[in-house]
Amino acid sequence: MRIFLIFFLFLNLSWAEFLQPNEAFKLRSYADEVGVYFDFDIADTIYLYQKELKIKLDDKDITALLNLPASVEKNNEQRYYANVELFIPQILLKKELTNKNEALLELSYQGCSEAGFCYRPLKKSFTLKQDQGSYKLSELTDTKKMKKHNEFNKDGFFLTLLSFFGYGLLLSLTPCTLPMIPILSSLILAKSTQAPSKKRAFWLSFIFVLFMSLAYALAGIVTALVGASVQGFLQHPLVLSFFAFIFVLLALACFGVFHLQMPNKIQNFIIKRQSSKTKGVLSLATMGFLSALIIGPCVAAPLAAALLYIAKSADIVLGGASLFVLSFGMGVPLLFVGVGLGFLKAGAWMQRVNIFFGFLMLAMAIWICSRFLAMPYILIAFGVLGVFFVSFMGFFDGLNSSYAKAKKALLTLVLAYSLSLFLGGLFGGKSLLNPFHLNSNASNSQNLNSLEFKNINNLKELEAKLQQSKKPILLYFTASWCENCKLLDAFTFSDKKVQELLQNYSLLKIDISKGDDEELKMMKKFEVFAPPVMFIFKDGVKKEQIIGFVGADEFLNSL
Repeated sequence: MRIFLIFFLFLNLSWAEFLQPNEAFKLRSYADEVGVYFDFDIADTIYLYQKELKIKLDDKDITALLNLPASVEKNNEQRYYANVELFIPQILLKKELTNKNEALLELSYQGCSEAGFCYRPLKKSFTLKQDQGSYKLSELTDTKKMKKHNEFNKDGFFLTLLSFFGYGLLLSLTPCTLPMIPILSSLILAKSTQAPSKKRAFWLSFIFVLFMSLAYALAGIVTALVGASVQGFLQHPLVLSFFAFIFVLLALACFGVFHLQMPNKIQNFIIKRQSSKTKGVLSLATMGFLSALIIGPCVAAPLAAALLYIAKSADIVLGGASLFVLSFGMGVPLLFVGVGLGFLKAGAWMQRVNIFFGFLMLAMAIWICSRFLAMPYILIAFGVLGVFFVSFMGFFDGLNSSYAKAKKALLTLVLAYSLSLFLGGLFGGKSLLNPFHLNSNASNSQNLNSLEFKNINNLKELEAKLQQSKKPILLYFTASWCENCKLLDAFTFSDKKVQELLQNYSLLKIDISKGDDEELKMMKKFEVFAPPVMFIFKDGVKKEQIIGFVGADEFLNSL
């Protein structure tokens, strides 16, 4: 528990540094008889991009007509730091406002933190009026500006939430929540050898899903408002290793090596203020929260829609609530899993159940490590784990009943598969489904190479390709830690019909595994929050957007 508390403290201190846009870029705007003034007070370690600074007067870009302040060049970019003063002189306003007393003035800008987190593009709109030789500037409220863009509010707040809950239920039918099942089950059963009551099992499951949904909503809001690099940070090998270590600790707790508990003083303080029925709720809530951050539900169209809405409108209430109910809908199957555990009868066999879930925890740790370790090592690890699993689950027990014979047959299959994983890994195998097919994963790579995907490294290169290509373009955002991307490579891009049709396309691929500045720029350009996302361009115009995993048939329909 100390580890959890330290990690939460680390997250709080880290996220506290992410200033809100209005705090990072404090803007003072006013007008007088001389002209219009925009004064930026930029926070420390924050900067503005010069090329993203635009001023429009009645939809006409007048930025090039202004005498902009000197910028600082860093990493081949022109940036503004500290204080920036913009001035639109009266002579220019008179020229542009001939025969007008009122105009719409728009100021657009975007900036980033030196830590690598970029803010969404920002825009301020003002009404500019002439009054007896002077000018008056009035900022338009967000309410007026967002009415025509607010897709979510068309059918009302609660109907929108109901729709997202329905989307979550549909997504729960996909494999998105499968990794959560062993985590929840082991946490409920690892507390003791006694089976939980149905009521307690449901209550614990509800707490887990509640905090999982809360974490998912908070992470989504931070990702949309601060920058898409948050997901990349959570997939960093050090962060993943930390969580793999947590699952190893949970496994050892299931094996009875030790009990996860808080220091005695804190524990005694809490025990005095709670009943025995609420013990373990805090640790369960903590794991629900942390599991959502690292394992996380899949990226799908409803999720992307909610993230895009938050990024564009900054409506944290509706956007965050939509993310929360979407995640809670996805967690409904976990509630049924918890209730099912409540039907278990207490007995000595519960010790074997704890051991079973302990091995599942170790499997989860290996699976997390597969996001940054080579697959042969993962196959070897799963193979060794499988051999120990069949041994501890009674492979060498006597065959004195039909149940024992059935269990021995099942464990024999597990042992055979585990040995194949181990040997396949030793010889360089890269597929869990076919460990002896040494070129299985390589064939996926060959599929991509046969389609002649071009790796794009920066925004300028991407924009040039989009303008120069005479063919339709497929633009594919992917990452090494993206599970759905691996499914796309294995099952969609390997399809012969897909490959034949894509021969007529110019194929571009953007790997956002590192989350560096160039990758963030391209993600910002196309409003991508997490992979996989694909765009189809024809004649330089975006025609289609595909989010998440799609099968070959659905992909062909999109093309």
